This record gives sequence, C-alpha cells and structure tokens, in this order.
Amino acid sequence: MRIPFVSPKIHGLMHVGVTVSDFEAAVKWYHEKFNCLLVSEMVLDNSVLEPMSNMYGASGLSTRLGFLRTPDGGVLEIFEFTPKQDKQKCEWNRPGYTHACISVRDVPKVRAELEAQGVEFVTPINATAGTHWCFCKDPDGNFIEIMDLHGQRLLLKWLGWTQGLIDKKGKYASYYK
Repeated sequence: MRIPFVSPKIHGLMHVGVTVSDFEAAVKWYHEKFNCLLVSEMVLDNSVLEPMSNMYGASGLSTRLGFLRTPDGGVLEIFEFTPKQDKQKCEWNRPGYTHACISVRDVPKVRAELEAQGVEFVTPINATAGTHWCFCKDPDGNFIEIMDLHGQRLLLKWLGWTQGLIDKKGKYASYYK
C-alpha cells in the first residue's frame, strides 16, 4: 500500500544553479547579504563537462563550482566557467529560469539593510496574497527575490503538500489529466 504523504523517490528541490563571473566574489556576496555558507567546492575540467556539451550547447569548458547553503537549508549552486561569456539579458517571457527567491523576515528591514550595503533593487516592495516581496540583483545581474510569507511560511512548509493533494483532485484537477 502506498502512503499518500510520503514519496519513496522524491525528497524535494535540491538546489538551483547560477553562473557567476567571479567565484570568490559570489561566495562573499551571498554570505554577507544572505548568510549563505560555502559547503562544497570543486573544479571540473573539460573531460567531465564534455558529456553535457550537447545539453548546454557549449564545449571546451572547465568550471569551478560550489554549493552555498542558506540558513534554512536551501542551496544555491554557483559556477564560474572558463572561458567566460558576457551576461545576456534575462527576458521574463522567454521560457527558462528567471530568478531565485530567498525567504526572509521583514522585507522592508532586510531591503533597507541591503540597500545600505549597495545592493541594487529593481522593484518596489509589493504585497500580494499576504506576502511581501521585491527583487534585487546580485553582482552579476542575476535576479534575487526576497520574500516574507509571514504566517504562511510554516503553513506552506508543513501543510503545503496536503493542500496540493486536495487541489490535485479539486480546483487543479484539469492539470493532471
């Protein structure tokens, strides 16, 4: 018998990867701004990366990569490639990844602290569905959202899966046919 609340195969989202231009600067920035800690680092040469060249459309690369852990256990994987390429503008309506989101308490306070440290914000603070959020850029121009879910954070963490199962058979049933 299958237990409905426990998947034997899927544990959760492991990490999100982002390419940076300067590994050391990125580690420092994410630590100073969001208290992320470097928990793993490695260098991969072309012999390891070449099998992925078709997937990403690039070959002849090497990379330094690291895993940065947030205080609540989220992980950001950072890559610094050689050779480097210039950053391209992220177009929101183009399929693909657009941003990473960091959970915080008190968005206005966190934003003020980050602005005092020179972080560039690209949106005002918004209030939507009981949350507060806004977007900033990391040193490479990658979009980082900061969001306060307020009381919903614990509800989403502990009851979100149950709500998803209910909605799968209810208001979102058409997505699963």
